[in-house]
Amino acid sequence: MTTQNGGPDPVAFLYKRAIDDLFLMQDRDGQDRLTDPCFPAERGPKANECWAIFDSFIETYRWLLNHFNDSLNLHRDIKQQPQVAKLIFRTRAKQGRQPYIEDAKAYLEKSRKLYLYLLEGLAPVTGKRTIKAYLRKVDDCRELWFKYGFTFDEIQAMPALIENLRTEFAFIEVDREPTFTESQQNEPKEPQAKVDEPTKPREKPGRKHAEWTKEDLKIYELSQKGMKPQAIADKLGMQHSHVTEKVRSIRQRINRGNIPK
Repeated sequence: MTTQNGGPDPVAFLYKRAIDDLFLMQDRDGQDRLTDPCFPAERGPKANECWAIFDSFIETYRWLLNHFNDSLNLHRDIKQQPQVAKLIFRTRAKQGRQPYIEDAKAYLEKSRKLYLYLLEGLAPVTGKRTIKAYLRKVDDCRELWFKYGFTFDEIQAMPALIENLRTEFAFIEVDREPTFTESQQNEPKEPQAKVDEPTKPREKPGRKHAEWTKEDLKIYELSQKGMKPQAIADKLGMQHSHVTEKVRSIRQRINRGNIPK
């Protein structure tokens, strides 16, 4: 459904973005915690490999902070449109509570705060990049995540909130006035604020499993044979930090039922 200026329907966009962001929060929970380096017992970790992992996490934190900042700005800008606010407000009477989109906003604000404090607490790095310094950063990351991250109950509540958002949007679709219907596109109306698309593509609601690439399958096959990330990296001529992240991602995909055939 589109608005009269041919752009995306702001209400549909708002709810889709909120649902996508909740899925993103679920996917990132547990993956973004800086951990001790995983190395074979016969060799100790090297400082440059530890800090390559650290830099990769910092880059991820920065992208997520920017993303959730964008989501909050979109939420504010779209909700400021009077017709949008009116449509959402009318769901309060139907549901007997504040709109669930406000609950989604609270999750967005907490995610933004989490990654902001992670960046402020972990970077920039002062002093020499030793293994001991890296391990102190691991401890700092755990403390920050414990203080600002989602609780177990909040994570468990996300699937129900996603379904409630879908139901709430269905209420709005039933209650919708002709303002946002295609038949009214040529009638003069107040200009709508431009809605930007997300800057990075992600899976749409529906949770389709990501496809296994040849690289994924090769790393999976070698890890199934008991090879450690460093050994896999040496065999395939890849960087150890890249293989370590791949192995972690593969395990999480398998835990979610995405098993290669």
